[in-house]
Amino acid sequence: MESQFEYTKLQTLITSEPELKKLNKARLKLLCYLITSLIKVQKVGFRHLSEGYDSGATVTSNMRRIQRFFAKFEFPEEGFSRLIIRMIPVKGKYRIAIDRTNWKFGKRNINLLFLCVVYKGVGIPLIWKVLGDKKGNSSTAERKGLLGKFIEWFGADMIERITADREFIGEEWWEFLLEHGIPFYIRIKENALIGLHGGRFVNARRLFAPHKLKVAYFHPTSVTITKVKVYVSGMKYIENGKLEYLILASPKNTRESLEIYRERWQIETMFRGFKSAGFNLEDTHLQDYERINKLLCVIAIAFIWSYNIGIFKHEEEEPIKIKKHGRRAKSFFSYGLEEIAHALINKVETKIERLSGLFLSCT
Repeated sequence: MESQFEYTKLQTLITSEPELKKLNKARLKLLCYLITSLIKVQKVGFRHLSEGYDSGATVTSNMRRIQRFFAKFEFPEEGFSRLIIRMIPVKGKYRIAIDRTNWKFGKRNINLLFLCVVYKGVGIPLIWKVLGDKKGNSSTAERKGLLGKFIEWFGADMIERITADREFIGEEWWEFLLEHGIPFYIRIKENALIGLHGGRFVNARRLFAPHKLKVAYFHPTSVTITKVKVYVSGMKYIENGKLEYLILASPKNTRESLEIYRERWQIETMFRGFKSAGFNLEDTHLQDYERINKLLCVIAIAFIWSYNIGIFKHEEEEPIKIKKHGRRAKSFFSYGLEEIAHALINKVETKIERLSGLFLSCT
């Protein structure tokens, strides 16, 4: 028997965003089935997703519907991003992390660039771009294009700060951030050339080499990197028996820079949830980039729903157990995913109603 929850509750959520009210009703219904099926089976293969349906149709029939959906569904990018921003339990300005993930399917590279809001240990996917068949870094134009969409849709004044790894350096990119008044905390390579007062240039690590291991050093004056004036901070440490340097560049001179940069790691939690610790994105056989884009939309909504429910259950019902090493036994995402999947698989109607009500209330 068809689950009314799968259609009416998710439809109410999705069409609460004005731009998404225009969606074809049949495809909107299928999108709702895809989201709940993904939560149940936690696999992105079409065969698995078709087996997770409660529509009463055969697996073969569901497969054909899914194939048509990914072939014909038009992805209203701004509408979905606006929906996601309303689902995020964050008030005020957003702390942003930008990063890339990639893998290979046969000889084809799947390379994705994400802009995420970081919140309570995870990166929440907001805007993304499939970079095409390349395995290397994103270009300045691709980064500016991604962030430009956020600025156009939500405004640069809604960004509190941006964190990013060593890939995201460069004069044009940093000038773009400064032009829009966006503070950044970006890791640089240890051999990056730093211009000191007096016109002398040194490798970044030379500023930090004299200092003790795991002791933060904050250079007192501004320096020049790729012709941009910034402040640098960081430390050296040992990892796997090798001396490493964590060096940050920022237009702000603050002793909180290293703590702020730690926010970037929250996007790695999201990648794990999309991949091995959740929905197994890397198992997709999709190679068409537009169809991958559509799949990411399905995953993003399922991911945020699971994450929100995990936080609610932890804070309001049953806290996640803390292990001996001091960390939680599972993430908010995993906690919520288990809760929703159990309710959907076992058709626990009272729990489904409660979870769907919480899902809707977040918007």
